[in-house]
Amino acid sequence: MPTLTIDGREVTVEPGTRIIEATDRLGIDVPRFCYHPGLTVAANCRMCLVETSRSPKPVPSCHETCQEGLVVRTRSQRVLDARRAVLEFILLNHPVDCPICDQAGECDLQDLYYAHDRKPSRHAYRKHHKPKARTLGPQVVYDAERCINCTRCVRFCDEVSKSRELRQVQRGERTYIDVFPGRALDNPYSLCTTDVCPVGALTARDFRFRCRVWFLAGTDSVCAECSRGCAVRVDTYRNAVQRVVPRRDDAVNRWWACDAGRLAWHRYETGRVATARVRGAAVPYAAAVKALADDLAAVPAEAPAAVLLSASITGEDAAAAVAFAKARWPGASFAVLSRPSGPGDDVLVRTDRDANRAGVNRALSDAGVTPVAPAATSGAAAVLVLGAAGADAEAVARAVGEARVSVATAALESDLAGTPTHLFPATSPCETEGTFINEFGVIRTLRRAVRPGADTRQPGRVLADAAERLGAPLAMEARP
Repeated sequence: MPTLTIDGREVTVEPGTRIIEATDRLGIDVPRFCYHPGLTVAANCRMCLVETSRSPKPVPSCHETCQEGLVVRTRSQRVLDARRAVLEFILLNHPVDCPICDQAGECDLQDLYYAHDRKPSRHAYRKHHKPKARTLGPQVVYDAERCINCTRCVRFCDEVSKSRELRQVQRGERTYIDVFPGRALDNPYSLCTTDVCPVGALTARDFRFRCRVWFLAGTDSVCAECSRGCAVRVDTYRNAVQRVVPRRDDAVNRWWACDAGRLAWHRYETGRVATARVRGAAVPYAAAVKALADDLAAVPAEAPAAVLLSASITGEDAAAAVAFAKARWPGASFAVLSRPSGPGDDVLVRTDRDANRAGVNRALSDAGVTPVAPAATSGAAAVLVLGAAGADAEAVARAVGEARVSVATAALESDLAGTPTHLFPATSPCETEGTFINEFGVIRTLRRAVRPGADTRQPGRVLADAAERLGAPLAMEARP
């Protein structure tokens, strides 16, 4: 465990720790372009140079490892002069088109220029021009003039996605990033290249010119597209989602997120269940809850009842449904609905497309309930369907069609199966509060990033309101 001194502060680190990692632990800011903790070290940008007691010249802190007794200086005049020189070199051929660049406001080059250089260019010649706004793939646009050749994107495709589409081409000041001939930047994680890009060279086609980043409000949440449950941040403006980006979570997804999960919010832009409906007629939410309570009151406690829970609703909504049903029909049966499975990989994506199967099963087991197959719920007098019918649509439609009273909560019209007597619009994942448990047992919290429509509620909230109308409110621990 070597002990070294950085800017007068002693720190003991594990063998093999790089100097830049030690400075990060101490909260000492060392600028960097090519270094990324999730990628191999390239040490080609030279922005992270520091002085050490064992080298006659500045060394890249991302490459040098910590040694016993080493003395490091990160703010000496020599280091500051080196940073200014590196920035001047990088900006020689840079277009400096910050006013029209999508990266403006979160650009490392922009920030470091104002922190270290802030001087006009001494370049007396015409800047070298490179390809502009080139579409590399279905999700990514590339501006070679802004590129500083840090190679983060190349290393990501080589080491993480392992798709290996990108390489540096040309030499010297003409160098830029390009795809191999006949290929495109088209892999399940292509948008991660825009995350690792420290400048505005790689931008997402979906977010391009959509909104300035300083207008965005970020909300930490969880991806609901598979059982991994990646940590994400939902960026919104004027109560509308603008983009979804990964959030670092070493226990689940590290720094990455798949393209499908990041773009899934578009699914909820159209085809939403907009209003509550009672036997096909649109009614206000309060009137729909009253009608539901009146109809459920007419179903005797000894009548067969069934509750079908999507494996993608929150644990709190599942617990509310279990408490509501057991209080009214002690012999109610419960089933878990699944989305159709899909292809997985060894990076992040899981074949199980349900985000909270473990959480829903825990809510059932905590209540002493053993779920049955969805097909076994037919013939019930009262049926509650919370969430999308998914792959079990046929069984759900049969149960709904045979029931005297059927209740469904759904975000999309396509989530429905059959024609329930009572339908309530449900929230999308970006409008939901609650918790998910992923398939590895990690609990993560969804936070509401967008305010839902006036009649839109989480499934558990609908049942809690109905319980109050019935005069038997849910216990506090069961309320969503």
